[in-house]
Amino acid sequence: MNNGNTFSSAAYSFKHIVLARALHNLRTAVLLACCTLSPAAIPAQPVVIKGFAPEYRGSVIAAYTYKDFITKAPLRLATEKVNDSGKFVITLTGIKETQYLYLNIDNLNGSIYVTPGNTYHIVFPTPDSTRYQNPYISHSIDLIFIIRDTDNVNNLIMDFNEEFYNFWKKNYAYFLRKQGEPRLDSFDLQMQKRYSQISNPYFKTYIKYTFAQYRLSILMGMKTLGNKYLKDQPILYHNNEYMDFFNDYFKGYLEQISAGREGDDLKNYINNNNYQGIVSILKINPLLLDNDSLCELVLLKGLYELYYSGDYKKDNIVTMLHHFAGQTKIDEDRKIATDMLHSFTGITDGDAAPGFSLRDANGNLTALSDFRGKYLYLGFIKSSSEQCLGELNVMAALNKTYGKKMYFVCIAEDQNMEEMKAYLKQNKSFTWKFLFDDSAVVRLKYDVDVIPEFFLIDPAGRFKLAPANEPGHGIELELELLMETKKK
Repeated sequence: MNNGNTFSSAAYSFKHIVLARALHNLRTAVLLACCTLSPAAIPAQPVVIKGFAPEYRGSVIAAYTYKDFITKAPLRLATEKVNDSGKFVITLTGIKETQYLYLNIDNLNGSIYVTPGNTYHIVFPTPDSTRYQNPYISHSIDLIFIIRDTDNVNNLIMDFNEEFYNFWKKNYAYFLRKQGEPRLDSFDLQMQKRYSQISNPYFKTYIKYTFAQYRLSILMGMKTLGNKYLKDQPILYHNNEYMDFFNDYFKGYLEQISAGREGDDLKNYINNNNYQGIVSILKINPLLLDNDSLCELVLLKGLYELYYSGDYKKDNIVTMLHHFAGQTKIDEDRKIATDMLHSFTGITDGDAAPGFSLRDANGNLTALSDFRGKYLYLGFIKSSSEQCLGELNVMAALNKTYGKKMYFVCIAEDQNMEEMKAYLKQNKSFTWKFLFDDSAVVRLKYDVDVIPEFFLIDPAGRFKLAPANEPGHGIELELELLMETKKK
């Protein structure tokens, strides 16, 4: 699995994990202020997140978790707007246990762990331009928690991450010399003693599997780690740290088998939808021999990786997952298999484009169906983006050339309609239709992660290209070919 790495690369990976967790995940500032955190006596009690985001007035803030921790497909739980005072309140229902979430504004994500029945007071900080220079990719930011309860899991995790960061700075050289393992064991014992009076079960698990992850990074024996952290242990499907360790421990596991002496058998079993045959190969591993639940989860993860490996026919993987979802007796595994199948069938060429009905700069409603009968070149843009401006200047030229033969439309992901109107007033050459996407509803439907993003939709309302090339990066050739084909 990871045994082929050199120690230096593992040490670098270890340092990267520590820095990422200690500085970028939940290394937050704590302000001692009045805040009431009620105990989660009843799992069905709502979670309330009250926040202050003064730099994001009018912006959409959303709370996300993952559908599962193998595909890590985002699942939006709630969406609110930051009001004119910079405040917001998010209420989450259906949270049954402590779990990991992240809050999102634009391309910034901040991590938080929530427990049923608790109220959290946070500050979504001003973005640091020295750290978040690229506005077109996602960045992790450090939420500020206004808390006083020292048993709150976010405060505990923050404290532990600080302790581990300091340990790593002091002992990094020992790990480079392959002398760090005893020091890590000693530090583990220190942390157990430090938090011996803490009863929070999620935090206990967080520490346990964070140490497991670090030990995996410095290439401790795989058998030892498996026996310590996976054998005879419950599968924590919804625990971020457990699943991070599981995913790294079994990373590329079926791919390794495929390259080994059982590779021909594995390929034959997958091609013939032989579920039991694959299980028999997996159970050669003593860790999986007597653990059917863990074996199933390893099989799921392996099939997901093989789907993207290019070494197997995707249709065979899909057939196997459909068979798995219909046969498994474990509800969580069935859900993960279903999530995987859904992830394989996201927005692709030939799919029906999601419908929408949005207002233009004049306040008129415009629907996707209004553009039936011609090709539609649809772009998601933002008026504050210099990259978008450059692409739209090229799009203006395309509109002059092809505007009578097809439609050009932009969906603006601005904070409000007035921003879009001002943008159009400043750019007189943008004469095609612009629509305002209030609360980013259509952006989510089209699974747009970066802006600008463009799609080419055919006259019947199906994706011709999803996504399509940008105006300045080759779409004109596609349009020329389409127009020539239409003439014939």
